[in-house]
Amino acid sequence: MDNSKSRHMMDRPYIKEVIRELNLLGYEETKAKQILIKYYRPLKRTLGFQLNSNDFAKEIDLINKAVNRKYDPSDPNQIFIGDLKSRKNQIKKDK
Repeated sequence: MDNSKSRHMMDRPYIKEVIRELNLLGYEETKAKQILIKYYRPLKRTLGFQLNSNDFAKEIDLINKAVNRKYDPSDPNQIFIGDLKSRKNQIKKDK
């Protein structure tokens, strides 16, 4: 049976609006699509579709900035995890 209602994720009106809002926040079209794909599923699972496209795009922007923030030792809200990464790699290497 032909499922004519099946559409690609990027063709849905909600997703198009989120991408448009990300464009308004300063992301280029391709970068907006990349970060949307990266954070869409975890955010949807956590927040659902309770948020409108503007708020959803702001949450994606907030998460993207937090993930890509550089470590600043003078900031008490940041924890250096570089040592943990090297320890994890050493444990994997030893196995």
